Amino acid sequence: MDFEKLKELRNVGFNREVGIVTAAISEGYARVEVEIGPQHVNPIGSVHGGVLFTIADTTAGAAATSRGRYMTTMSSSMNFLRPAIGCKKLTGESREIKVGKQVCVYEVTITDETGREIAVATMTFHAIPRTSGEDFLKLAR
Repeated sequence: MDFEKLKELRNVGFNREVGIVTAAISEGYARVEVEIGPQHVNPIGSVHGGVLFTIADTTAGAAATSRGRYMTTMSSSMNFLRPAIGCKKLTGESREIKVGKQVCVYEVTITDETGREIAVATMTFHAIPRTSGEDFLKLAR
């Protein structure tokens, strides 16, 4: 697997619209980054919980996909540890917990630019057959 190519292929569509950049990817691991702007915050000035969840899902999904399979989120659990007020950048980093034939589990930690933990999530994925459209995993090989 060409991880540099896979990294580029993930920085499109919804990820690009939200501002999520896959900064690093290797087998079973991913790190994503988001430069926080006014479009990411809620009315009290904290990064919106949906943005935090999107970071977790994208990070874990990149790590799961790095094993060469199409994956879809089955379930998740997220703990918001503190408000992300005044953050300039958020980083999601994955840790692989289980890799099975059909099910994979990842933990994601989201930190701000100072290293302060903002949220943690456990994400469970299910392997699915190749989807319609361009086969981006083949492009990454």
